[in-house]
Amino acid sequence: MDKQEYLDLIESIKKHDKLYYDKCKPIISDKEYDHLVKDLEKIEKKHPEWIIKSSPTRKVSVEKRTKGFSQASHISPMLSLSNTYSKEEIEEFIQRVYKLLEKENVGFSCELKMDGTAISLRYEKGNLVKAITRGNGKKGDVVTENIRTIKSIPERLQGRDIPDLLEVRGEVYLLLKDFENMNAKNQTEGKALFANPRNAAAGSLKLLDAKEVEKRNLQILCYGIAEDSLNSISTQGQIHEFLKGHGIPACHESHFAVGKNAQEIFTFIQKQEKLRTTLPFEIDGIVIKVNQIGDHQKMGTTGKSPRWATAYKFAAEKAETIIKDISVQVGRTGVLTPVAELEPALLAGSTISRATLHNEEEVQRKDIRIGDTVIIEKGGDVIPKVVEVITKKRPKESKPWKMPNKCPICQSTVQKKEGEVATRCPNTKECGGQNHRRLCFFTSKAAMDIENLGPKIVAKFIDAGILQQFSDIYKLKAEDLMQLEGFKETSIKNLLESIEKSKTPALARFIFALGIPHVGIETAELVANHYGTLEEAKKANKEELIEIEGIGETVATSIEEYFAHPLHLKQIDELLDLGVKPKPAEKIKNTSHAFFGKTFVLTGSLSSYTRSVATRLIKERGGKTSSSVSAKTDFILAGEDPGSKYDKAKKLGIKIFSEEAFTKVL
Repeated sequence: MDKQEYLDLIESIKKHDKLYYDKCKPIISDKEYDHLVKDLEKIEKKHPEWIIKSSPTRKVSVEKRTKGFSQASHISPMLSLSNTYSKEEIEEFIQRVYKLLEKENVGFSCELKMDGTAISLRYEKGNLVKAITRGNGKKGDVVTENIRTIKSIPERLQGRDIPDLLEVRGEVYLLLKDFENMNAKNQTEGKALFANPRNAAAGSLKLLDAKEVEKRNLQILCYGIAEDSLNSISTQGQIHEFLKGHGIPACHESHFAVGKNAQEIFTFIQKQEKLRTTLPFEIDGIVIKVNQIGDHQKMGTTGKSPRWATAYKFAAEKAETIIKDISVQVGRTGVLTPVAELEPALLAGSTISRATLHNEEEVQRKDIRIGDTVIIEKGGDVIPKVVEVITKKRPKESKPWKMPNKCPICQSTVQKKEGEVATRCPNTKECGGQNHRRLCFFTSKAAMDIENLGPKIVAKFIDAGILQQFSDIYKLKAEDLMQLEGFKETSIKNLLESIEKSKTPALARFIFALGIPHVGIETAELVANHYGTLEEAKKANKEELIEIEGIGETVATSIEEYFAHPLHLKQIDELLDLGVKPKPAEKIKNTSHAFFGKTFVLTGSLSSYTRSVATRLIKERGGKTSSSVSAKTDFILAGEDPGSKYDKAKKLGIKIFSEEAFTKVL
């Protein structure tokens, strides 16, 4: 290997860090990632003269700072754990501990490794004052308001002997049932699915609106205390008891043990691995630590990991099968998705016959072909994925797979925009594949909420030629339905009543139901609240939309283009003519409040509010927000490091609120 290959490996690891920490969308397994890092460590050991400061072996993988959150430092660094995957590697870890401590009479604590996202909780005088993400290990995003939505976290510590300062380390996670409900909702609303509960929990903490976080029902389990927080505790087991004694959720006694050697540790691992599928949450391994806290300081840390701890990672549940075919699905926005049609295989308690291949780029990256023998994995994913191709079993006549040039539904020539991974069918008006999904989306619970009109009934109506566009739903008559098999008087009555009931949706639900690309229910609510009525929303332009806090350029362009399209406007007018009347958005306005009719610009990092919460509070009092300072700006709400907007406001003589002053006026 030459130096350029070494540098390329670093860039590859950094790319995977970005996908994991910033986007919560990893494309390789933890084990594959760890192998890349170990390869890097071997190269650097062989060629120390090549090592660069930004090497992933030299620092903790960094979460990208999330816009809208301030940052704070941890009392002591939050490091990442090294990983082990076998009994032999555990033995190697134990031998390193013996060597560093110069003794062999050492106990090792073992506890469940929650598959979530790390958090630090800071208590002062017994009160919760800050919650900080891991960030770069030294400082992270302040997500206190989001963490306060977790009901099991005490606002004030319970019990006696409460320390003046305490920083607790824990893991935020999701119960499997809540994760499944979240993904079911996303699927209904046409949003991307989270790959696993860990990514969903991490993504939830990055939301700017604590009310949205609260809906996700996050959980927490705490396992540690920052080194400089407390000196009276001598073992890891005592940490759990201390945390529980002060009302903080900690490890259950059945999920904890102390082992003296590799065999005792591995006995505990095997026991927990058997129970893994019975737990209401995801675990991905066991954390092994030197039990005596006093030994931790003697052993110290590497650049990114403590020498006194490691994680044993469970192997993901896998199965071997054959790809019989690769089919292509067409989504409601025209995106083509390749799907592996598999020889049925038993995996994680269910029979798997299909696995998403995501996109053409992913198929090419893994060189997945029809006829290949593959390994599929289901480690918490909603849809299993192909993780490995067994090339030695590949048929000789196999050929690389390519995305078809024509849409499999309507035969239109597909398109792929420069810079985009997605391949799309451009035939938005007549493509049956898109049309079925679009109509199902329109009738779904989160949109127009038309009961008794699910995907199978929609498909039957399309086949019968009585349903092609949204307005056709409101033209359905009893005599049309009587001709169809399976429709009797009661079912016809129930369906027509559901359709009639759906005619007065909230404006946000109606906008959402239209299926505008990139517009989820939260964005639809922002648009509805800003414009108030459908007639005003139809006039939306990009410049105006970008001024709305929470709407970016891509979304603004999509909304403007949708309402500028004559066919879309015609479709909306037909719905209105048929009696559909979206209810105007309710605007809560206190006309006597000092903020009524005033324009705010928010700048700097706010510590007491997220930007979305501050924006909502302003709007509830009749004010509005803008992203730029001008002569029309009435007030500035300034946090830390306010920058050029603050300077411009001072020059223009605009009143500037500190957070404290803002709170008083609220």
